[in-house]
Amino acid sequence: HTQKPNLLVSGCSFTFNNSEKDVCSWPYYLRDLANFEEVYDCSQSGAGQSHIFRSIINEVELNNILCPDNTLIIVMWSGFTRTDVIANVDITKDYHTMSNYKFNDVFATLSIDNVAGKQTELDKLSMTYKKMVDVDAQIYQSCLDIIALSGYLHNKGYKFIFTSYQNPVPELQRIDSPLTTKVLNTLDDIKYLGEYSRETHKTEPCGHPTPDCYLEWTKKHLLPYLESKRYCKKLSSSC
Repeated sequence: HTQKPNLLVSGCSFTFNNSEKDVCSWPYYLRDLANFEEVYDCSQSGAGQSHIFRSIINEVELNNILCPDNTLIIVMWSGFTRTDVIANVDITKDYHTMSNYKFNDVFATLSIDNVAGKQTELDKLSMTYKKMVDVDAQIYQSCLDIIALSGYLHNKGYKFIFTSYQNPVPELQRIDSPLTTKVLNTLDDIKYLGEYSRETHKTEPCGHPTPDCYLEWTKKHLLPYLESKRYCKKLSSSC
């Protein structure tokens, strides 16, 4: 009997399963539809590319269950101007009560542009950072994170898929750099989930896809693409 492969995923709220009782996000629909063993979910609501980059590396380096022979990695990239840092869990827990990714017992991701509405010192830090650091610089840094993760996973021998929660071109067009073409070349040819939700009019008032939309997108776009690449077969003959 061949062990079923695992899924390692990261992203923002378009990836995170925000229900404690029900499956309502694409990684878990994909798990059930494609017979994956387990989802190792690094996603965090409000997270940007730096979080995604670091969380995937953290799991690859430290999660002893995962290896190239038993794991498919799928990344759904987020907004290019979102800012994440690694901070002490004592700081992050009050701001990310629902979906805080922990690197270990001490450190977790702090998305400083997704803090609470009160005028705390952390709120002031967030506003100051966003005023002082140029938007184009943030996009440039995000491009480097994406390119770096692609190279890292190639070198590690993992099968991986890169997509984005929405069309990244409008943000990428802000900077005049060859990096933008390199970023687009890392993305797999899959319909963007955000575009699909708008076209099918299956969007929650908060702007996120409905659970039905997640399921339909997984069935109509993500799963057929994986089957066309035969990624499951490369990982496990049971898939």
